[in-house]
Amino acid sequence: MHRTTKRTTLLVLLFAFSVSYSQDKIIDSIKTLVNNPKFHDTTKLRAVSNAMDYYSEHDKNYYVLNAMLGKIAVKNYKKNNPPELKKKYTMWLSGYYSTVGTEYSFTKEREKGLAYHDKSIALLKSVKAYDEMYSEMIVKASLYVRMNQDDKAIPLIFSAIKYFEKDKEYYVDDMAYAYSALGQIYIGQKQHQKAIAYNEKAILYYEDSYAQEPNDHTSYLKCLAYGNIAYSYSSLHQFEEAIDYCNRALQISRKIKNHTITGLLLSRLGNAKMHLNKLDEAEKIFNEILSIKELAEATNDAALASAHFGLASLYIKKGNLTQAGLAAEKGFALSKKTGSKDLQEQGAHLIYDISKATKNFERALEMYQFHEKIVDSSQIQASKNELEQQLLKYDFEKKELNYKLTAQKKTATKNNWLIGLSGALLALLLGGYFYYRNTKQKQAIAGLEKNQIKQKLLITQMNPHFIFNSISNIQALIRDKKDEDAINYLNKFSVLTRQILENSNENYISLAEEVGMMENYLLIQQLLYSNKFGFTIAIEEGIDTESLFLPPMLTQPFIENAIKHGLADKDQNGTIAIRFYLIDAKLFFEILDNGKGFDGSKTISNHKSLAMTITKERLINYTKNQNFVVQTDTIKDQDEKVVGAKVVFEIPYIYEE
Repeated sequence: MHRTTKRTTLLVLLFAFSVSYSQDKIIDSIKTLVNNPKFHDTTKLRAVSNAMDYYSEHDKNYYVLNAMLGKIAVKNYKKNNPPELKKKYTMWLSGYYSTVGTEYSFTKEREKGLAYHDKSIALLKSVKAYDEMYSEMIVKASLYVRMNQDDKAIPLIFSAIKYFEKDKEYYVDDMAYAYSALGQIYIGQKQHQKAIAYNEKAILYYEDSYAQEPNDHTSYLKCLAYGNIAYSYSSLHQFEEAIDYCNRALQISRKIKNHTITGLLLSRLGNAKMHLNKLDEAEKIFNEILSIKELAEATNDAALASAHFGLASLYIKKGNLTQAGLAAEKGFALSKKTGSKDLQEQGAHLIYDISKATKNFERALEMYQFHEKIVDSSQIQASKNELEQQLLKYDFEKKELNYKLTAQKKTATKNNWLIGLSGALLALLLGGYFYYRNTKQKQAIAGLEKNQIKQKLLITQMNPHFIFNSISNIQALIRDKKDEDAINYLNKFSVLTRQILENSNENYISLAEEVGMMENYLLIQQLLYSNKFGFTIAIEEGIDTESLFLPPMLTQPFIENAIKHGLADKDQNGTIAIRFYLIDAKLFFEILDNGKGFDGSKTISNHKSLAMTITKERLINYTKNQNFVVQTDTIKDQDEKVVGAKVVFEIPYIYEE
């Protein structure tokens, strides 16, 4: 029997009371259960808060029942009861707070939900009910995830995992919840392979739980995990796999008659079909969602918004921009009601694309600015930083624990004299070993934090003046009715902004992605500088741009320097020539311009630019070479006249086949 069996039995009884009995009978029945020693360890309604998504859809009496339980718990908690009865009412009150906290998590007042979960955790800790306390931590972590505060959720989840994994069979439900939460966090970070792995682990635990105690709630949670895997496969453009997992999830959601999840899964299925150009099948699926009367009656905005967005994308593919615009606007209005940033971001992106295509530039600019407000890349990075630190700490502590247990088993078989001698020696060795490992761990974490702070500073390389000037130029082109120029400019600027924000969170990107970002940057600079220069980007034959990965945005400060300073005296006919080439398996970047050359020193190491300084520090960090040098030359003709400048430096890279 696993841990939630007795609590689930109580939950079923109480839920049955809420459906079948009058309030007086409910109260009498609850009092009977409270005073029945058989249910001493079942009074904590943790299953309530974990089951909120499922049961709240079917019967609002569920919340009514919890409020009644809360009144009884509060009243009796304040009494001067014997210790055993005091603990019982403490756990009842904790269960009430937990459910109220979860109820708030589905409203705009989510901060209140956190406060109630904290009350629940404090009560459980006061009576040393650690099983329920760590379960409640996972519930609180789930609320943090809903609030897009993954970095606060991660420590709670890992604390729970370390506690529950001491008996994975007994804590099968709790392990499943923890792995599901980690899978959700990895989805938010767009690390979909890891998200799939954690959701698959969760499914194994859900299957074990269902085998021990079949119930619809476990089926519901398994359905969610399948749906999350389908979402990750879609994000990886593996649409056949996405369809397979959507169908697995739909089989469950239809069986348990959960219309909300069915609607969202159908939307995911329709999108996968659409990407495989099965447009008629996709349209039929999206219309099926809109025809589910239970969704309309429950005003289920998330599922309906997803359906409208799906239809908008489908109409774009069919070339019907009018219908696409109507569907996208309907979905966008619904997405705002949900409070979901992901849905709002999707809607803004769709309307932006449609507005550009229909030359409604004012609406396009409005959607672009809305999108930039809701995308918080620094929060994603903070979450990644916290997750990586927790994983590092967790693996370290786990290995240390295994090491200690192994050592204890070996020494247990020796006689007392050997135990004493070996124990003294082992203590000395372990002390040194722990000190060494702890120092290494701290250095690794400090290095990780330092590197990620530097990654965040990459965003500063995109000069604010460049952003503001670009937006001003777009607005001017719209006012002057230069439609084609406005479309061209807006498209390149939005693509570049998205590339920089996304790549600033990555340690390595492909050479193809780096070159694409360069081209967009140079094209925008051409527009800003009235086409006073041209450019070329050459890659040596034999270099596989898709398999060669390098740190992002190392080259951008040198390109900016060549345009801003090298070509400062040129009003026309300027040239920028960029080249990537290999020498002895080392990758080199070279940039030439036909400008005024370098004044004085031939080294860029003394340059005052913040972007240059950051870039050189990054190069030193990646190469582990404190003497790293950027080679610079002023180019002269036969008459010693300056005709340009050249910068060359080695770029660290990794190669993946």
